[in-house]
Amino acid sequence: MIVDTHVHVISGDQTKYPRRTGTLPEWVQDLSADTLLKLNRDAGIDRTILVQGYGPYLFDNSYAADCAVAHSDQFASVCIVDQNAPDATDQLSHWVQERRVRGLRLCTIEEPEPMIDDPRTFPLWERASELAIPVCILMRSHQLERLPALLEHFSQIPVALDHVASPRLREGAPYENLKSLFDLVRFPNLYLKFSSETLYASRRGQSTPREFFDRLVSEFGAKRIMWGSNFPATNDSSLKEQLMMARRELAFLSGQDQRWLFGETALRLWPELRSKMVSVQH
Repeated sequence: MIVDTHVHVISGDQTKYPRRTGTLPEWVQDLSADTLLKLNRDAGIDRTILVQGYGPYLFDNSYAADCAVAHSDQFASVCIVDQNAPDATDQLSHWVQERRVRGLRLCTIEEPEPMIDDPRTFPLWERASELAIPVCILMRSHQLERLPALLEHFSQIPVALDHVASPRLREGAPYENLKSLFDLVRFPNLYLKFSSETLYASRRGQSTPREFFDRLVSEFGAKRIMWGSNFPATNDSSLKEQLMMARRELAFLSGQDQRWLFGETALRLWPELRSKMVSVQH
């Protein structure tokens, strides 16, 4: 089973699903649930995690949530909540309990930079734990030093790093500048989501995809790493071509490792997407 853990759906109906005001990111384009289902069939993708697009919608998770409910056999959604809002915990409960969202996404790359380890946000983490949902974090590699205390304090929550925290890979192997990333291997609740952007970064400078992903899998193990296209934010090629690229670049890994990277790891965090006809690979 192939699972894409990172797609942003965007409605063409801007009356029912209004977009944020002001200048939108260049990548924002219509991607309806129906269109995504067709693209998935063409690409051979079985399940998708709909990640709330902060660019077009900020904290209004309505469209992603509606799509996931309408196609619950193939989609699950991850919402974004303003972690600094006084009612952040109530907002999260609303999206999970009333709108059937299955994950929380925290974005820490805005300016001024929100502090992921600010104790004032801990009630939101505690609510995520009570709701038994994973937390995805969009952050940069220079922010990783803030994670250890958080991962230890909330060790029962599965945490996934979007885009592997956008590491700088130009220096190539042995990737000595990524010590703060590899040091996180000691936290078993930490997972890594790599995307097409991660693959592109691994080709730059002295880096190669084989060197970087061989190191990544050797350190963390395939059972803690998962693929996501980042479509349509990454839209220089079709969804099918992005999956083909990822499969091609990681073909050096064992078949078992590839099964975890392209499906089984994601199904550990979102087990509701697993078909009853598919057995778990342990």
